[in-house]
Amino acid sequence: MRHQFQKARIRMAVKKIGELLVEAGLITEQQLDSVLNDSKKNKGLRIGALLVKKGYATELDIAETLAYQLNIPFVDISSYPVDPDAVNLINENIAKKYHVLPLCLNHNILKLAMADPLDLNAINDVRFSTGLQPQPCVATPTDIAEAMCIHYNLSQPINDLIDDLSIKKGSIEVIHDADSPRDIADHVRKSSAPPIIKMVDSIIIHGLESGASDVHLEPQSRWVKVRIRVDGLMRESMQLPKWVQGPAVSRIKLMSGMDIAERRICQDGKIKVRIGDKAIDIRVSSLPTQYGETMVLRILDPKAAVSDLNSVGFLPGDKKRALEMIDRPQGVVIVTGPTGSGKTSTLYAMIEHIKGDEINIITIEDPIEYELKGVNQVSVNEKTGLTFSYTLRSVLRQDPDVILIGEIRDSETAMIGFQASMTGHLVFSTLHTNDAVSSIARLRNMGLPSYLIASSLSGIIAQRLVRKICPHCREEYTPADTEINRIGSDWLSSNRLYRGKGCKRCNGTGYSGRTGVFEVLTINSRLRDMIAGDAMENEIAKAALESGMTPLYMDGLMKVAAGITTLEELTRVVYLSKDSMDKEGVCPGCFKIVMPGTQLCPYCGRTIKTDCKSCGRQMQQDWIICPYCATRHNPAPLQPACLPLA
Repeated sequence: MRHQFQKARIRMAVKKIGELLVEAGLITEQQLDSVLNDSKKNKGLRIGALLVKKGYATELDIAETLAYQLNIPFVDISSYPVDPDAVNLINENIAKKYHVLPLCLNHNILKLAMADPLDLNAINDVRFSTGLQPQPCVATPTDIAEAMCIHYNLSQPINDLIDDLSIKKGSIEVIHDADSPRDIADHVRKSSAPPIIKMVDSIIIHGLESGASDVHLEPQSRWVKVRIRVDGLMRESMQLPKWVQGPAVSRIKLMSGMDIAERRICQDGKIKVRIGDKAIDIRVSSLPTQYGETMVLRILDPKAAVSDLNSVGFLPGDKKRALEMIDRPQGVVIVTGPTGSGKTSTLYAMIEHIKGDEINIITIEDPIEYELKGVNQVSVNEKTGLTFSYTLRSVLRQDPDVILIGEIRDSETAMIGFQASMTGHLVFSTLHTNDAVSSIARLRNMGLPSYLIASSLSGIIAQRLVRKICPHCREEYTPADTEINRIGSDWLSSNRLYRGKGCKRCNGTGYSGRTGVFEVLTINSRLRDMIAGDAMENEIAKAALESGMTPLYMDGLMKVAAGITTLEELTRVVYLSKDSMDKEGVCPGCFKIVMPGTQLCPYCGRTIKTDCKSCGRQMQQDWIICPYCATRHNPAPLQPACLPLA
């Protein structure tokens, strides 16, 4: 870059900005002569400003042409992470006089945004005042003027912004790890102006007070959108002016130890902060997008892990099955579901249930999300070679009784984990599958032999998270036609439905908190034989239902009938189908598993299947006329549901 700048300086000696624009074909010689004549009358205006004023070219055209002709980088300041420490190197009067803005400092080279990179007086004055070597970049005059207003006069605009947004003011203390680079702490201390620190701190505190799991800063064309994820759903929190994008991104990058100058690739970082007496971990991720870098901050409270299986959301029958799995001295227990479905919280609750001084529990996680007292937790690091499989081999030499593997990602990790269960260890892990039975096929696809799966697997728990109805504004309502068509009138006619009306305590959403929806598959002797014999997935699913497994959607319907969640919320998370209910043999009245094709529920006496007395074809329970032979029938009496309301 320095060699290129020297070549550009040679060209500066023989050509001026107007000649370069003519040479590039942006303007004609006649237009240049006209502008030069006007410049003699208006000595305060630059050539570029006159070209724009006359309509011969735009600021962006001039800047990009100069950058191309001089082989100097063009900078879009609106999305560039300007380093406030570099801004402090140049006096505001010099910056305004020459219309320049410092961007960043790299050793003794000061990157400088200039509207006229041919202005040797500006370059010499900056070199003399700073003692550094300027490296010009081309930017539009308007962008430079707006950036100077921002970076040289930050305090008042940002204070007004925070007041207007009604964000609670506060500050956070960044905690630095002992093994972190020393220069990171120094950069965080001096890199950002106090108003920027206050704004970023306020956004983080706002996310914490709202109970958000993630805070998103998403640059748009004219503003920066701030969204938070509360109870699994995104919610727009505020809109910030476009000019805060660069300083805010820079501040977050420096807090998390990222490279402030790198904007072309994705980066990951982490922040440990203290707010009052509370320590919070924040995982940070950056992603280059069309309008700048999107920043996502995942908020992790190390002491907020679920410590009781009763608070996870298991119904009594499923809780009993889950306890049977984890009380065994050996075997593999898998929790499956999509990202954000609460798998880690369920595993932590299980660990809390079985931990004690007499057993050694070791977890392998990426990263460690919550702190478990009395448990040895290891965080994997792919960059240093500390992978799941490598760490797992080392953990087996640490004399563990229980091992938690954060995720089975590859065949090697799966093989080691299942072999460890054969040698007397209890192994917990997670997968990403749609339901419990499909996890068996997933393990087979990873290369695990069927006999090893059958002999080692103790059980599989599939789960989702649904929002709970706010208890302060819960009300009963009549279902709409779409809900009736989706579920069927049989189930809806015998169950009352509830929803949240919306109040201040739930922020008008009608929901407060979340609970789990589960599908607990316990591996018994019949299922082991089927798995070892490479039975098809649908055959295993049928045997699992006959063994007492409650399907995922039926567990959700039980919680709907109990007034815990809404049918709309369950439909959002779990696919509901009346055909599936009939096919899988579940009584719509008491939710007990019955044999497929059963006409009468043996538990509540409800009629499940009706055949026409004349033609023998199957009819739905609420039909009064057979559509096949037009025979009139009396509808079967509906029995009330057996599940009481919560």
